[in-house]
Amino acid sequence: MTSALLPLIFVIFFSITLLGFVLVRNGVIFWGKYKQQFTEQASYSLADMFLFLDAAHLWRVNLVALLAVPLLLWLTTDNPLLVVIAIVVIAIFPKKFYAWLKQRRIDKIQQQLPDGLMMVSGSMRAGLGFTAALESLARDTDPPLAQEFALVLREQRMGVKLEDALLHFNDRVPVQDVTLFVSAVNISREVGGNLAESLTSLASTLRRRLIMEGKVKSLTAQGRLQGIVMALMPVGLLTFLTLAYPDTMHDLYHTPLGWGIIAVAVVMEYLGYRMSLKIVTIDI
Repeated sequence: MTSALLPLIFVIFFSITLLGFVLVRNGVIFWGKYKQQFTEQASYSLADMFLFLDAAHLWRVNLVALLAVPLLLWLTTDNPLLVVIAIVVIAIFPKKFYAWLKQRRIDKIQQQLPDGLMMVSGSMRAGLGFTAALESLARDTDPPLAQEFALVLREQRMGVKLEDALLHFNDRVPVQDVTLFVSAVNISREVGGNLAESLTSLASTLRRRLIMEGKVKSLTAQGRLQGIVMALMPVGLLTFLTLAYPDTMHDLYHTPLGWGIIAVAVVMEYLGYRMSLKIVTIDI
């Protein structure tokens, strides 16, 4: 009887070994791709924002967080759902953080652009050329606008046409304000005209637009706050119930039915928050 079971045991052992080899191999490939994607994204995203940090160091920090935080949650809560959520959040956090930094930088450039255009217009009226006026702006104003115009001038010195360098600036800062500025400069260089007056008019228009956007944000601040409060209330209530009645809430975190309920709740929370945010978002 034992000899009859030997082929079956061998097949089971071989299948388990093969499955383990495939899982380990795919895990190594996935880990290598994830590391490459993380370092490349960190290098490109931070370089676009003139933040020159070591991508390898950031990868080590991310690796420690990816291993330490889920392990700490597992030891303290014994909740596999929180461990999975922590892994997902840590995995997607760098991309969202880079996007937030980039948007914050773009907003700062939009705020600086009207004053920068007035400086360029004033320098041109004083007798300087457009390139010399940009050099004065890059030297006297604050980052990040100064960094962008310094890069435009550096590209021009390396042989890139000024029109192409300005288009690259628009690619790095893809907002309507910069598009209007680049279009005004290129049109003026092609067909002629008083570029100083055009920049003054554009700066005044952009400044009025910023003022209007500030008023709209002030009027819709209550609506945005209501959306945030409504989104956080179920989370706070769930946290309170979990801490106050851990035995009652145990099945919610340790059964497939509970995981499904949480998944549905998360989707509905996200859709509700996006809907409330869409209501109070007004484009100018």
